[in-house]
Amino acid sequence: MNEFEKRIEILYKERFGQLISLILQRFRQLPIDWAEDIVQETFAAASLHWPKTGIPENPSGWLYQTCKNKSINLLKKISKTADLSEAKMVSVAADEISEDGFKDAQLRMLMACCHPYLTPKTQVVLALKYVTNLKVENIALQFGAEPDAIEKMLYRARQKIKSESLILSSSLYGYSAERLSVMHKVIYLIFNEGFRQSGEKISQGKMMCEDALMLNKFLFDSSLCSPETKALQALMLFNVARFDARFDSQGNAIELEYQDRTLWDQSLIQLAGLILTESENSIFSPYHLEAAIACVHCAARKFDDTDWEAICKYYDVLLKVYPSPFAEINYAVALQYNHQNDKAFRILMDLHQNPYFNKQPILEQTLRKYYERTTMQHNAHPAGPGINYPNSGK
Repeated sequence: MNEFEKRIEILYKERFGQLISLILQRFRQLPIDWAEDIVQETFAAASLHWPKTGIPENPSGWLYQTCKNKSINLLKKISKTADLSEAKMVSVAADEISEDGFKDAQLRMLMACCHPYLTPKTQVVLALKYVTNLKVENIALQFGAEPDAIEKMLYRARQKIKSESLILSSSLYGYSAERLSVMHKVIYLIFNEGFRQSGEKISQGKMMCEDALMLNKFLFDSSLCSPETKALQALMLFNVARFDARFDSQGNAIELEYQDRTLWDQSLIQLAGLILTESENSIFSPYHLEAAIACVHCAARKFDDTDWEAICKYYDVLLKVYPSPFAEINYAVALQYNHQNDKAFRILMDLHQNPYFNKQPILEQTLRKYYERTTMQHNAHPAGPGINYPNSGK
């Protein structure tokens, strides 16, 4: 991959959804799938022209201007009555294509995807597609579904938006607590996707985490802020505080047990703790429980000091209110460190029976580590109680 291809790939990841948002805001007559096609064509044009002319001084501005021109040309062809006067007057130096303008467009698109006429699941899938430009395969992984099912959901959503002439409003007002909850979920999934990145994608992953924090901070500072908003912010801060300690100089992942805890950002951990305390409410959300788990990890001066019993209790409650295969894997790991090997193994075997999730590398890696830890425990306490060796069938 040459310099131009790398730059275009990074811009595509960063700007795809933001450009769609800007185009839809400027040209209300355009259906979302047409706006998507225009942005795709614009990046294709960049891949052809930039190697010949060089990367523009303002590449994001070039992309926006090209999208705008293509939109105007398309609307001229299909409608003689379209009002394009305002769009023509917007120059490439307009505030909406500054860095802040792109970030604002990202938040507006998130809000737009939470249209009340769409189901909550459809809202989340649309947001993951158009706010963060996740690939369909990655979205499917988040839901434990087949990619074909996600493709069909996106198609039906686009058709519904077109057939019912839904306007993807970018207004902050009028969103109920239910809409806010969907926005929280999307931000949470954006953060998780970034946090899982490794290898060459570490920098992109960190950028996604920062985007999620920025989006939630906007809600945090607004009149929409709720205890759930605060708990989610605390959860993300606890995890971001440990981000740099998760990889070695070659980009290889370092397990929690072997991380250099002096690299953890104590100021962020302290801030997260304060926000978590402020978020306390009579009803605890999944974000409260996950933030509490992260808080326990951050409180341990070394790995052996970790309060695994407390973590297991939090996971037990979390899985009752918000079941997730990823949470189950983490619960199984915590159970083993809390010397409940049999229960941990049963959870992992149940996940292994899932026809979709059993294909995921994380499950295979967790099972391998399970056997390694079980063997180590047995060697350390060969006659000790509670060390059982379930038959894996292998």
